[in-house]
Amino acid sequence: MTSSTPLPDAPSPTLPQPVQDALQRGNLVEAIKLMRAGTGLGLKETKDALEAYMRGEPPPAGFAPMALTAGAPLPATVQEALNQGNKIEAVRRLRGLTGLGLKEAKDAVDAAGVGRGQRADLSPGQVRSSNGLWWWIIALAALALGAFALLGCASAPAAPVAELAPSGRLKAAINFGNPILAVKDPATGEPRGVSVDLSRELGKRLGVPVELVTFTSAGKVVEAVRDAQVDIAFVAIDPVRGADMLQTPPYVIIEGAYLVRNDSPIRRNEEVDQAANRVVVGNGSAYDLYLTRELKAAKLVKAPTSPAVTDVMVAQNIEVAAGVKQQLEADAKRVAGVRLLPGRFMVINQAMGLPKGREAGARYLTAFVEEMKASGFVAAALARHGIEGAAVAPPSKP
Repeated sequence: MTSSTPLPDAPSPTLPQPVQDALQRGNLVEAIKLMRAGTGLGLKETKDALEAYMRGEPPPAGFAPMALTAGAPLPATVQEALNQGNKIEAVRRLRGLTGLGLKEAKDAVDAAGVGRGQRADLSPGQVRSSNGLWWWIIALAALALGAFALLGCASAPAAPVAELAPSGRLKAAINFGNPILAVKDPATGEPRGVSVDLSRELGKRLGVPVELVTFTSAGKVVEAVRDAQVDIAFVAIDPVRGADMLQTPPYVIIEGAYLVRNDSPIRRNEEVDQAANRVVVGNGSAYDLYLTRELKAAKLVKAPTSPAVTDVMVAQNIEVAAGVKQQLEADAKRVAGVRLLPGRFMVINQAMGLPKGREAGARYLTAFVEEMKASGFVAAALARHGIEGAAVAPPSKP
Protein backbone atom coordinates (compact mmCIF):
# COMPACT_ATOMS: atom_id res chain seq x y z
CA MET A 1 0.00 0.00 0.00
CA THR A 2 1.19 3.49 -0.76
CA SER A 3 2.19 5.28 2.42
CA SER A 4 1.63 8.85 3.43
CA THR A 5 3.06 10.98 6.19
CA PRO A 6 0.66 11.36 9.14
CA LEU A 7 -0.93 14.77 9.29
CA PRO A 8 0.69 17.08 11.86
CA ASP A 9 -1.26 18.28 14.83
CA ALA A 10 -3.02 21.59 14.23
CA PRO A 11 -4.60 23.97 16.72
CA SER A 12 -7.76 24.29 14.64
CA PRO A 13 -8.27 21.12 12.55
CA THR A 14 -10.72 21.20 9.68
CA LEU A 15 -13.49 18.71 9.06
CA PRO A 16 -13.23 16.28 6.14
CA GLN A 17 -14.70 17.82 3.00
CA PRO A 18 -17.61 15.34 2.68
CA VAL A 19 -18.66 16.24 6.23
CA GLN A 20 -18.47 19.96 5.45
CA ASP A 21 -20.50 19.36 2.28
CA ALA A 22 -23.21 17.55 4.27
CA LEU A 23 -23.39 20.39 6.80
CA GLN A 24 -23.59 22.95 3.99
CA ARG A 25 -26.63 21.06 2.66
CA GLY A 26 -28.12 21.15 6.16
CA ASN A 27 -27.95 17.36 6.49
CA LEU A 28 -26.64 16.90 10.02
CA VAL A 29 -27.56 13.21 10.11
CA GLU A 30 -25.38 12.45 7.08
CA ALA A 31 -22.54 14.54 8.53
CA ILE A 32 -22.68 12.63 11.82
CA LYS A 33 -22.64 9.30 9.98
CA LEU A 34 -19.61 10.29 7.89
CA MET A 35 -17.77 11.69 10.89
CA ARG A 36 -18.36 8.65 13.09
CA ALA A 37 -17.15 6.35 10.31
CA GLY A 38 -13.91 8.29 10.16
CA THR A 39 -13.23 8.76 13.86
CA GLY A 40 -15.01 6.01 15.77
CA LEU A 41 -16.42 8.59 18.21
CA GLY A 42 -19.79 8.16 19.91
CA LEU A 43 -23.08 9.53 18.60
CA LYS A 44 -23.58 12.24 21.24
CA GLU A 45 -20.03 13.62 21.18
CA THR A 46 -20.06 13.67 17.38
CA LYS A 47 -23.42 15.48 17.29
CA ASP A 48 -22.35 18.01 19.94
CA ALA A 49 -19.06 18.75 18.18
CA LEU A 50 -20.66 19.20 14.75
CA GLU A 51 -23.34 21.50 16.14
CA ALA A 52 -20.60 23.55 17.80
CA TYR A 53 -18.76 23.66 14.47
CA MET A 54 -21.93 24.97 12.78
CA ARG A 55 -21.95 27.79 15.35
CA GLY A 56 -18.47 28.80 14.18
CA GLU A 57 -16.37 26.95 16.76
CA PRO A 58 -13.38 24.91 15.48
CA PRO A 59 -13.71 21.10 15.69
CA PRO A 60 -11.77 19.32 18.45
CA ALA A 61 -8.51 17.59 17.58
CA GLY A 62 -10.20 14.19 17.40
CA PHE A 63 -12.17 15.40 14.40
CA ALA A 64 -9.15 16.06 12.20
CA PRO A 65 -8.79 13.78 9.14
CA MET A 66 -7.08 10.53 10.14
CA ALA A 67 -3.60 9.70 8.84
CA LEU A 68 -3.04 6.68 6.61
CA THR A 69 0.19 5.00 7.67
CA ALA A 70 2.26 2.48 5.72
CA GLY A 71 0.98 -1.09 5.94
CA ALA A 72 -2.28 -0.14 7.62
CA PRO A 73 -5.56 -1.56 6.25
CA LEU A 74 -8.04 0.72 4.62
CA PRO A 75 -10.70 2.21 6.93
CA ALA A 76 -13.71 -0.09 7.18
CA THR A 77 -16.06 2.28 5.37
CA VAL A 78 -13.60 2.52 2.44
CA GLN A 79 -13.10 -1.24 2.25
CA GLU A 80 -16.87 -1.70 2.30
CA ALA A 81 -17.28 0.44 -0.82
CA LEU A 82 -14.37 -1.37 -2.48
CA ASN A 83 -15.83 -4.78 -1.68
CA GLN A 84 -19.02 -3.67 -3.40
CA GLY A 85 -16.97 -2.89 -6.49
CA ASN A 86 -17.49 0.88 -6.26
CA LYS A 87 -13.97 2.26 -6.58
CA ILE A 88 -15.12 5.85 -7.09
CA GLU A 89 -16.97 5.80 -3.77
CA ALA A 90 -14.01 4.12 -2.05
CA VAL A 91 -11.64 6.84 -3.27
CA ARG A 92 -14.08 9.58 -2.26
CA ARG A 93 -14.40 8.16 1.25
CA LEU A 94 -10.66 7.69 1.62
CA ARG A 95 -9.93 11.28 0.58
CA GLY A 96 -12.54 12.59 3.00
CA LEU A 97 -11.17 10.59 5.91
CA THR A 98 -7.45 11.15 5.32
CA GLY A 99 -7.02 14.36 3.34
CA LEU A 100 -5.09 12.49 0.61
CA GLY A 101 -4.95 13.88 -2.91
CA LEU A 102 -6.85 12.21 -5.75
CA LYS A 103 -3.83 10.30 -7.14
CA GLU A 104 -2.61 9.15 -3.72
CA ALA A 105 -6.07 7.95 -2.71
CA LYS A 106 -6.56 6.13 -6.01
CA ASP A 107 -3.15 4.44 -5.70
CA ALA A 108 -3.98 3.34 -2.15
CA VAL A 109 -7.33 1.88 -3.22
CA ASP A 110 -5.74 0.16 -6.25
CA ALA A 111 -3.03 -1.37 -4.06
CA ALA A 112 -5.55 -2.65 -1.51
CA GLY A 113 -7.47 -4.74 -4.03
CA VAL A 114 -11.07 -5.88 -3.82
CA GLY A 115 -12.49 -8.16 -1.15
CA ARG A 116 -14.73 -11.15 -1.58
CA GLY A 117 -17.89 -9.09 -1.68
CA GLN A 118 -17.29 -7.66 -5.19
CA ARG A 119 -19.98 -8.36 -7.75
CA ALA A 120 -18.90 -9.93 -11.00
CA ASP A 121 -20.78 -7.61 -13.36
CA LEU A 122 -19.22 -4.41 -14.61
CA SER A 123 -20.88 -1.00 -14.71
CA PRO A 124 -19.74 2.61 -14.30
CA GLY A 125 -18.21 2.95 -10.86
CA GLN A 126 -17.47 -0.79 -10.52
CA VAL A 127 -14.33 -2.81 -11.30
CA ARG A 128 -13.19 -6.38 -11.62
CA SER A 129 -9.48 -5.62 -11.38
CA SER A 130 -7.22 -2.69 -10.63
CA ASN A 131 -5.63 -1.96 -14.02
CA GLY A 132 -7.45 1.32 -13.60
CA LEU A 133 -6.48 3.94 -16.22
CA TRP A 134 -8.94 2.93 -18.94
CA TRP A 135 -11.60 2.17 -16.35
CA TRP A 136 -11.24 5.64 -14.89
CA ILE A 137 -11.55 7.25 -18.31
CA ILE A 138 -14.71 5.26 -19.10
CA ALA A 139 -16.25 5.84 -15.68
CA LEU A 140 -15.60 9.59 -15.72
CA ALA A 141 -16.97 9.85 -19.25
CA ALA A 142 -20.15 8.05 -18.19
CA LEU A 143 -20.53 10.35 -15.19
CA ALA A 144 -20.02 13.42 -17.39
CA LEU A 145 -22.65 12.24 -19.88
CA GLY A 146 -25.05 11.62 -17.00
CA ALA A 147 -24.44 15.10 -15.64
CA PHE A 148 -25.10 16.70 -19.03
CA ALA A 149 -28.29 14.67 -19.37
CA LEU A 150 -29.49 15.87 -15.98
CA LEU A 151 -28.66 19.46 -16.87
CA GLY A 152 -30.63 19.11 -20.08
CA CYS A 153 -33.67 17.93 -18.16
CA ALA A 154 -33.44 20.54 -15.42
CA SER A 155 -36.34 22.94 -15.19
CA ALA A 156 -34.60 25.67 -13.17
CA PRO A 157 -34.56 28.99 -15.02
CA ALA A 158 -31.29 30.40 -16.31
CA ALA A 159 -29.76 32.99 -14.04
CA PRO A 160 -30.86 36.47 -15.26
CA VAL A 161 -27.55 38.15 -14.38
CA ALA A 162 -28.51 41.29 -16.29
CA GLU A 163 -31.39 41.91 -13.86
CA LEU A 164 -29.82 40.65 -10.64
CA ALA A 165 -26.36 42.13 -11.15
CA PRO A 166 -26.61 44.72 -13.96
CA SER A 167 -23.29 46.33 -13.01
CA GLY A 168 -21.43 43.02 -13.06
CA ARG A 169 -21.45 42.96 -9.23
CA LEU A 170 -24.25 41.79 -6.96
CA LYS A 171 -24.96 44.73 -4.63
CA ALA A 172 -26.62 43.28 -1.53
CA ALA A 173 -28.18 45.49 1.15
CA ILE A 174 -27.26 44.22 4.63
CA ASN A 175 -29.27 45.67 7.53
CA PHE A 176 -27.49 45.83 10.90
CA GLY A 177 -30.77 47.05 12.41
CA ASN A 178 -32.02 43.46 12.62
CA PRO A 179 -29.55 41.20 14.49
CA ILE A 180 -31.30 38.06 13.30
CA LEU A 181 -30.28 38.87 9.74
CA ALA A 182 -26.85 40.44 10.19
CA VAL A 183 -24.42 41.80 12.76
CA LYS A 184 -20.97 43.33 12.66
CA ASP A 185 -18.29 40.79 13.57
CA PRO A 186 -16.69 42.10 16.78
CA ALA A 187 -13.24 40.89 15.75
CA THR A 188 -13.12 41.94 12.09
CA GLY A 189 -15.90 44.51 11.78
CA GLU A 190 -17.18 42.63 8.72
CA PRO A 191 -20.87 41.78 8.27
CA ARG A 192 -21.93 38.23 9.11
CA GLY A 193 -25.28 36.49 9.37
CA VAL A 194 -27.85 34.59 7.36
CA SER A 195 -28.42 37.47 4.93
CA VAL A 196 -24.68 37.67 4.26
CA ASP A 197 -24.50 33.92 3.64
CA LEU A 198 -27.44 34.04 1.24
CA SER A 199 -25.93 36.98 -0.65
CA ARG A 200 -22.63 35.19 -1.14
CA GLU A 201 -24.32 31.95 -2.20
CA LEU A 202 -26.40 33.86 -4.76
CA GLY A 203 -23.31 35.64 -6.07
CA LYS A 204 -21.54 32.30 -6.45
CA ARG A 205 -24.42 30.91 -8.46
CA LEU A 206 -24.57 33.98 -10.68
CA GLY A 207 -20.80 33.91 -11.14
CA VAL A 208 -20.34 37.54 -10.05
CA PRO A 209 -18.56 39.21 -7.11
CA VAL A 210 -20.71 40.33 -4.17
CA GLU A 211 -20.62 43.86 -2.77
CA LEU A 212 -22.16 44.12 0.72
CA VAL A 213 -23.77 47.55 1.22
CA THR A 214 -24.52 48.04 4.92
CA PHE A 215 -27.37 49.99 6.54
CA THR A 216 -28.50 50.66 10.09
CA SER A 217 -32.25 50.72 9.48
CA ALA A 218 -34.81 48.92 7.34
CA GLY A 219 -36.23 52.23 6.14
CA LYS A 220 -32.93 53.15 4.49
CA VAL A 221 -32.76 49.69 2.88
CA VAL A 222 -36.21 50.14 1.35
CA GLU A 223 -35.18 53.52 -0.07
CA ALA A 224 -32.03 51.99 -1.57
CA VAL A 225 -34.06 49.24 -3.28
CA ARG A 226 -36.67 51.70 -4.51
CA ASP A 227 -33.95 53.86 -6.07
CA ALA A 228 -32.10 50.80 -7.49
CA GLN A 229 -28.97 51.66 -5.51
CA VAL A 230 -28.77 47.97 -4.53
CA ASP A 231 -29.74 44.82 -6.42
CA ILE A 232 -31.11 42.67 -3.59
CA ALA A 233 -32.20 43.26 -0.01
CA PHE A 234 -33.52 41.33 2.98
CA VAL A 235 -36.70 42.92 4.31
CA ALA A 236 -39.95 42.08 6.05
CA ILE A 237 -42.93 41.39 3.85
CA ASP A 238 -45.35 44.29 4.12
CA PRO A 239 -47.94 45.73 1.73
CA VAL A 240 -46.42 49.22 2.04
CA ARG A 241 -42.95 47.98 1.10
CA GLY A 242 -44.42 45.84 -1.65
CA ALA A 243 -45.44 49.02 -3.45
CA ASP A 244 -41.78 49.99 -3.91
CA MET A 245 -40.13 46.62 -4.69
CA LEU A 246 -40.62 43.03 -5.80
CA GLN A 247 -40.48 40.45 -3.01
CA THR A 248 -39.98 36.70 -2.77
CA PRO A 249 -41.82 34.35 -0.43
CA PRO A 250 -40.38 34.39 3.12
CA TYR A 251 -37.27 32.46 4.08
CA VAL A 252 -37.29 33.21 7.84
CA ILE A 253 -40.04 33.96 10.37
CA ILE A 254 -39.20 36.12 13.40
CA GLU A 255 -41.14 37.63 16.29
CA GLY A 256 -41.92 41.18 17.35
CA ALA A 257 -42.04 41.94 21.09
CA TYR A 258 -42.72 44.74 23.55
CA LEU A 259 -40.37 46.04 26.28
CA VAL A 260 -41.55 48.01 29.35
CA ARG A 261 -40.12 49.22 32.66
CA ASN A 262 -40.12 46.86 35.60
CA ASP A 263 -42.61 49.07 37.46
CA SER A 264 -44.98 49.35 34.49
CA PRO A 265 -48.57 48.20 35.15
CA ILE A 266 -48.60 46.60 31.67
CA ARG A 267 -48.37 42.81 31.93
CA ARG A 268 -49.75 41.56 28.61
CA ASN A 269 -49.39 42.56 24.96
CA GLU A 270 -53.13 43.27 24.76
CA GLU A 271 -52.77 46.04 27.38
CA VAL A 272 -50.40 48.17 25.28
CA ASP A 273 -52.97 49.78 22.97
CA GLN A 274 -54.32 52.37 25.40
CA ALA A 275 -54.49 56.15 25.08
CA ALA A 276 -52.15 56.60 28.06
CA ASN A 277 -49.32 54.68 26.35
CA ARG A 278 -46.70 55.71 23.84
CA VAL A 279 -44.82 53.07 21.83
CA VAL A 280 -41.39 53.80 20.38
CA VAL A 281 -40.44 51.98 17.14
CA GLY A 282 -37.63 52.20 14.61
CA ASN A 283 -38.60 54.62 11.87
CA GLY A 284 -39.66 52.71 8.74
CA SER A 285 -39.21 49.31 10.39
CA ALA A 286 -41.66 46.44 9.98
CA TYR A 287 -42.91 47.20 13.50
CA ASP A 288 -43.53 50.83 12.56
CA LEU A 289 -45.55 49.81 9.49
CA TYR A 290 -47.51 47.14 11.34
CA LEU A 291 -48.31 49.18 14.45
CA THR A 292 -49.26 52.21 12.35
CA ARG A 293 -52.07 50.07 10.96
CA GLU A 294 -52.97 48.13 14.10
CA LEU A 295 -52.78 50.51 17.08
CA LYS A 296 -56.05 52.35 17.69
CA ALA A 297 -55.38 54.34 20.88
CA ALA A 298 -51.65 54.27 21.74
CA LYS A 299 -49.38 56.85 20.12
CA LEU A 300 -46.30 55.90 18.07
CA VAL A 301 -42.94 57.61 18.63
CA LYS A 302 -40.23 57.14 15.97
CA ALA A 303 -36.63 56.30 16.91
CA PRO A 304 -33.99 56.78 14.19
CA THR A 305 -33.27 53.02 14.04
CA SER A 306 -34.65 49.83 15.58
CA PRO A 307 -31.56 49.21 17.78
CA ALA A 308 -32.13 52.65 19.35
CA VAL A 309 -35.69 52.08 20.60
CA THR A 310 -34.82 51.09 24.18
CA ASP A 311 -32.46 54.03 24.66
CA VAL A 312 -35.12 56.41 23.33
CA MET A 313 -37.71 54.83 25.63
CA VAL A 314 -35.49 55.38 28.67
CA ALA A 315 -34.30 58.86 27.68
CA GLN A 316 -37.81 60.18 26.93
CA ASN A 317 -39.62 58.20 29.65
CA ILE A 318 -41.82 56.44 27.06
CA GLU A 319 -44.04 53.61 28.25
CA VAL A 320 -43.28 50.87 25.66
CA ALA A 321 -40.58 49.95 23.14
CA ALA A 322 -41.36 47.64 20.20
CA GLY A 323 -38.97 45.68 18.01
CA VAL A 324 -37.38 42.37 17.13
CA LYS A 325 -37.49 40.09 20.14
CA GLN A 326 -33.78 39.21 20.11
CA GLN A 327 -32.75 42.87 20.08
CA LEU A 328 -35.00 43.69 23.02
CA GLU A 329 -33.77 40.65 24.95
CA ALA A 330 -30.23 41.96 24.54
CA ASP A 331 -31.37 45.42 25.65
CA ALA A 332 -32.98 43.95 28.77
CA LYS A 333 -29.58 42.58 29.77
CA ARG A 334 -27.83 45.86 28.91
CA VAL A 335 -30.26 48.33 30.46
CA ALA A 336 -31.32 48.08 34.10
CA GLY A 337 -34.96 48.21 35.17
CA VAL A 338 -36.68 46.94 32.02
CA ARG A 339 -38.43 43.69 31.06
CA LEU A 340 -40.01 42.02 28.05
CA LEU A 341 -43.70 41.26 27.93
CA PRO A 342 -44.32 37.53 27.43
CA GLY A 343 -45.15 36.21 23.98
CA ARG A 344 -45.22 38.28 20.81
CA PHE A 345 -47.42 40.92 19.25
CA MET A 346 -46.63 40.06 15.61
CA VAL A 347 -44.90 37.53 13.37
CA ILE A 348 -42.57 38.93 10.74
CA ASN A 349 -41.99 37.15 7.43
CA GLN A 350 -38.54 38.02 6.14
CA ALA A 351 -38.08 37.89 2.36
CA MET A 352 -35.65 38.94 -0.34
CA GLY A 353 -36.50 42.02 -2.36
CA LEU A 354 -35.27 43.70 -5.52
CA PRO A 355 -36.15 46.80 -7.57
CA LYS A 356 -39.40 46.85 -9.52
CA GLY A 357 -39.25 46.06 -13.22
CA ARG A 358 -36.92 43.08 -12.73
CA GLU A 359 -39.54 40.33 -12.99
CA ALA A 360 -37.17 37.69 -14.39
CA GLY A 361 -34.83 38.35 -11.49
CA ALA A 362 -37.72 38.03 -9.04
CA ARG A 363 -38.69 34.63 -10.48
CA TYR A 364 -35.11 33.42 -10.14
CA LEU A 365 -34.87 34.75 -6.57
CA THR A 366 -38.12 33.01 -5.65
CA ALA A 367 -36.74 29.67 -6.86
CA PHE A 368 -33.47 30.42 -5.05
CA VAL A 369 -35.24 31.11 -1.75
CA GLU A 370 -37.30 27.93 -1.98
CA GLU A 371 -34.18 25.88 -2.69
CA MET A 372 -32.27 27.48 0.20
CA LYS A 373 -35.10 26.54 2.58
CA ALA A 374 -35.60 23.01 1.25
CA SER A 375 -31.88 22.16 1.15
CA GLY A 376 -31.30 23.16 4.77
CA PHE A 377 -29.04 26.10 3.85
CA VAL A 378 -31.10 28.64 5.82
CA ALA A 379 -31.38 26.36 8.86
CA ALA A 380 -27.63 25.72 8.83
CA ALA A 381 -26.89 29.45 8.57
CA LEU A 382 -29.14 30.26 11.53
CA ALA A 383 -27.44 27.54 13.59
CA ARG A 384 -23.95 28.60 12.51
CA HIS A 385 -24.54 32.17 13.66
CA GLY A 386 -26.19 31.13 16.93
CA ILE A 387 -29.59 32.62 16.10
CA GLU A 388 -32.42 31.54 18.39
CA GLY A 389 -36.08 32.49 18.21
CA ALA A 390 -36.21 32.50 14.41
CA ALA A 391 -37.63 29.69 12.28
CA VAL A 392 -37.21 28.69 8.67
CA ALA A 393 -40.33 29.68 6.75
CA PRO A 394 -42.41 26.81 5.35
CA PRO A 395 -42.42 26.11 1.58
CA SER A 396 -44.51 28.58 -0.35
CA LYS A 397 -47.57 27.35 -2.20
CA PRO A 398 -47.08 27.09 -5.98
